[in-house]
Amino acid sequence: MKRINLIAGLLAAFALMSCSNGAVNDGSARSVVDSTAATAEKPAERERIVDTISIAMNGDIMTGSIKPRYDMPPNDGRDIFIDCAEIIKSADVACGNLEGAMGDDGRTRKAPGPLSFSFLMPTKSVKLLVDAGYDFLGIANNHINDFYEEGVQSTIKTLRDNGIGVAGTKDCETSVKEINGVKYGFCAFGHEVYSLRTQDTTTVKRIVKQLRQECDIVIVCFHGGSEGRGQTHLPYGTEYFHGANRGNLREFAHLCIDNGADIVYGHGPHVCRAMELYKGHLIAYSLGNFATPRGMSLGGVTSYAPLLVARIDGNGMLVDGKIHSFLQYRDKGPRRDASCTVAKSIKSLSQQDIKDNKLNIADDGTITIKQE
Repeated sequence: MKRINLIAGLLAAFALMSCSNGAVNDGSARSVVDSTAATAEKPAERERIVDTISIAMNGDIMTGSIKPRYDMPPNDGRDIFIDCAEIIKSADVACGNLEGAMGDDGRTRKAPGPLSFSFLMPTKSVKLLVDAGYDFLGIANNHINDFYEEGVQSTIKTLRDNGIGVAGTKDCETSVKEINGVKYGFCAFGHEVYSLRTQDTTTVKRIVKQLRQECDIVIVCFHGGSEGRGQTHLPYGTEYFHGANRGNLREFAHLCIDNGADIVYGHGPHVCRAMELYKGHLIAYSLGNFATPRGMSLGGVTSYAPLLVARIDGNGMLVDGKIHSFLQYRDKGPRRDASCTVAKSIKSLSQQDIKDNKLNIADDGTITIKQE
């Protein structure tokens, strides 16, 4: 990975708040420090990096479940990321959404039934995420609490013990990690009462502003929007699913950028949605499913699995990017989509749903900024 050159004063900084403990060496060529030092005073806003950074992002990850019934893919999922790990690792930082709890036992809080879905990934599957190259995972989603608070805490501990930053609950608001001398701040929001919520604008602003003061790069992910094959278009206003408030996502994403986020990306509808350039910053409204070989419906648009890599400058502004197209198959996870079906779909949705969109998305997924 490229080492980022920093202007004076960016080396050897400490995070004010993180959900990970201690210094971490992930075994790669990258230098990684994950700090939890807390102080009463907030530092002045840091000067920002001058070089470019690549960020890899994707939607829902669920490696299989051992409870309430055993439902793991072949080879315990060790082949899930074989087509995409190289791209994930080549980015300076990589993020995703962990769609479920991680533990080795537990009692589901959901009553059995045809619409009852609970996911408990075995703790040993964290190695798949480490080997694939993930730096941060969001857990602000509607499955993190499938196995009560014990499952939430097991997930947080398992991830941070293995060097992966985690955020998205009320007692785990942010994760801050220094990678190759660049300090990244990561936060995640969902729509459930047990997660940080997109609807709670006061908390959203506080967290994003805090990270802006502490970090060089601020990344926000969110889980929101109605679900299903018919939900590819991004509506205006608040979305509902089975009567539940799933957030006003345009408003939320813009609020995050306005308060200091460098990049915002979403997931939750299980389908892809539009991308937007807002005040020079990239917003991806839904990256859909990514690595869900069991437990999810995979067919047509719900099999679309984009891997977004965005290159931003030292001020967090988009330089360019690439939508790498993958399709999911049961028991296999994401596999390369030579026809670029996924990128073409996101291109079309972005043209339809974002008025005066300043993004150019080519059929092969290359992202550039329209010239005025």
